[in-house]
Amino acid sequence: MNEGLDATFEAALAYDGAVVPRYARSFGERLLQSLRFNTRPSVLDLACRTGYPASQILEQRRDGRIIALDRDPKFLELARARMGSEVGRRVFLKQGGATELRFGAEVFTHAVCNLLDRVSVDRAAVFSEAMRVLVPGGQMVFTLALQGTFLEAVDLLREIATRRDLTRVAERVEQYATNFPTAAQARDELAAQGFTDVTVDAWEFTLDYRSAHALFGDPVIQHAALADWRWCAEAAPDADAVLAALRSGFDTYFGETGLALTVVGGAVSGFKPAQ
Repeated sequence: MNEGLDATFEAALAYDGAVVPRYARSFGERLLQSLRFNTRPSVLDLACRTGYPASQILEQRRDGRIIALDRDPKFLELARARMGSEVGRRVFLKQGGATELRFGAEVFTHAVCNLLDRVSVDRAAVFSEAMRVLVPGGQMVFTLALQGTFLEAVDLLREIATRRDLTRVAERVEQYATNFPTAAQARDELAAQGFTDVTVDAWEFTLDYRSAHALFGDPVIQHAALADWRWCAEAAPDADAVLAALRSGFDTYFGETGLALTVVGGAVSGFKPAQ
């Protein structure tokens, strides 16, 4: 196994060991609560990662089956281990993305996606494909972080940009902050593709840390935030200095009580119109 594959497998292990229990599970639990089953379900998981929450869907509906997709084969390896003997019987794992599905029309009763990527994925294309492969009356449920997520980091980056007169950094910070959709925007995006009875279940939780050092070393932050913070900082002549100031700002403002980062979650559900 070469170094690139080693790094990918390590990332999958970190995701499964840290991101799932401390971050993805909060979203996945709301996704599971939003699902409505009327018949024997045939579920398409559009980005199964290491198999959560697909494994929980299997436990809920012993009469159902799941086809689970992910672009990364190393993540699928862990999903295969999690599903065990169900692989090839009630769950089928395939490498692939969510915007060009290799399935015929009207195949699945449900399409789900936990933590739909808000940066690299064309959400409209995902919803359009989901509409195509769902049976009439089928349900789409997805989760993602909404606007207000990591607002403490956004506020500190704004302050750094203002104090150091970093106009381009300030512009990127605003782009980053508004790249998280509001609950209304997420609802409207799904409705725009023809889904009906669209609802949004929104909630807040916090990620708690003893120090900025612990925060920056957390696989959750490395997965969900650090690339975005670095992108904002890279608009400055010295990106590392901006990130160092961000780290220092966390310790200065929250050092005595510890750090708490806000996450605003959204679980969005809609139905394909019945014919």
